[in-house]
Amino acid sequence: MKTIFAVALLVAVCAARPVEEVTLSREFVLEYFNATTHYGDPKAGCMSDEVAVQIQGLSGDFCTPQCSLFKACPADVPAGVTAKPMCALQSSSGGKFCALICTPANAANVCGPNASCKSISGVGICTYDD
Repeated sequence: MKTIFAVALLVAVCAARPVEEVTLSREFVLEYFNATTHYGDPKAGCMSDEVAVQIQGLSGDFCTPQCSLFKACPADVPAGVTAKPMCALQSSSGGKFCALICTPANAANVCGPNASCKSISGVGICTYDD
């Protein structure tokens, strides 16, 4: 009888408490996947001011922030990257975006791990190969 009473009390207590819905915080996800710099691999998550992009005619993708005449490209690049961030891309809707620019003929390890310098129209752009 005591067991039945204890179970009934436990059910009543649990039923009286509302269930709180929670989600993972964006900051935790960014830190967990190490998306702590701009121009990272989208599979690890992009920073809050970036979008994942693919360039028509190139394999691979990367995270990139928007830029303009009045908003320079962020200089924080992933470890090992020596390619230079430049406001070099334009979307079909007119938005401008940054890219890591490299020299295709001299592209040894300038894009960092898991990325490579891809040539398009005589310019090199770093993209992740996965």
